[in-house]
Amino acid sequence: MNWRRALRDWRVWALVFTVQSPGVRAIVRYAPDPALVLAFVFIAAFVFYGACLHGPLRPWLHRAGSRLGVVIAVLVAVAALNVAVYPRVDALKAEGRGSDEDDALVTTAQRLVTGQRPVYVPTYLGNTPSVGLAWAALVSPLAITGTYALLTPLALAVFVWTVRRAGAGETGTALALVLPVASIGFWELSVTGADLFGIGVLFAALTALAWGWRAPTAGTSSAALVLAFAAASARVAFAWVVASIALFMWRTRRAGIAIVAGAAVATVAAEAWFWWPDIDRTPLYLISKLAGQLGAAGITLAVAAAVGSTAWAAVRIDDSVERWWSGLWILLVLPLAAVSIGALGALGWQIANWQAAGYVEVAVPALVASVAIHAARHTPETP
Repeated sequence: MNWRRALRDWRVWALVFTVQSPGVRAIVRYAPDPALVLAFVFIAAFVFYGACLHGPLRPWLHRAGSRLGVVIAVLVAVAALNVAVYPRVDALKAEGRGSDEDDALVTTAQRLVTGQRPVYVPTYLGNTPSVGLAWAALVSPLAITGTYALLTPLALAVFVWTVRRAGAGETGTALALVLPVASIGFWELSVTGADLFGIGVLFAALTALAWGWRAPTAGTSSAALVLAFAAASARVAFAWVVASIALFMWRTRRAGIAIVAGAAVATVAAEAWFWWPDIDRTPLYLISKLAGQLGAAGITLAVAAAVGSTAWAAVRIDDSVERWWSGLWILLVLPLAAVSIGALGALGWQIANWQAAGYVEVAVPALVASVAIHAARHTPETP
């Protein structure tokens, strides 16, 4: 293994902190010796990522990614594990334990499909739902059929397909499958029903579609409209991400910019118009929640991180999908990390209660996709 090259590769370090940081809370909360386990996890992650990109695992990744049966088997295993564990975790709600993130999305989707007021019903913990209507509508088939446990496994399958279709080849396909699941945070969020990885895949898929949009077609326009509305509504702040993708399109003169930008603007306008009078009972409550947690200084820092990361990403954009996905990662990871750390400070730095540690999971698919494309194009595809 080329240790020197691994140490100098920013992608290895980015993977370590982006992919592993969502699991920090679970380790501190449940591990018998948190400091020792944290050190082991991060060191092992560095060795693993270095071996995948610059070491002996590259031939194995090529062989695994070239066999459709292996890819399907791993996806089925992830789905089976989630289907087995999620109901047990979900049953803890009867005791007032566990996360209510899945409850918010499932309830909103079910009420939306049945024609009831979808966003005014609190979760079992009394929290206001934080998901928007378009994202809930996209997930509603899983919510109304009792198969919500498949949300993250299906998102992983869509992600692998998206990366493969973008030209990642065998090695990149294997990386897209292996890197996200090699994380404690991924599994904690998956079995508790959190939608953060799914939202990240939504952004990555929309970015790939926008990158490849050379000429307007009915199919591409329809898909972009659905993805853009769902992404912009996933959380109240995420319309900014969709607007940033539209900025990428403008910078590189892609078709369909009006559809993507229009979806972002329409989502913001609709949410402000319909929900502002009842801000405390709708997803807009996240604005006041974050303001209370972060304070004026924290909000200023988060906004500055969002603006600065968007500008940095836009400057780096070129015609390669690798740059589009790495740009998406930049504009996601910096503000999400700022908000997450600010929330930890509001808790008095009690990491065991740091629910916001999972926020960075949204940025994982973008980084992994960029790394997968880079590895496929800069390393030999054969042993």
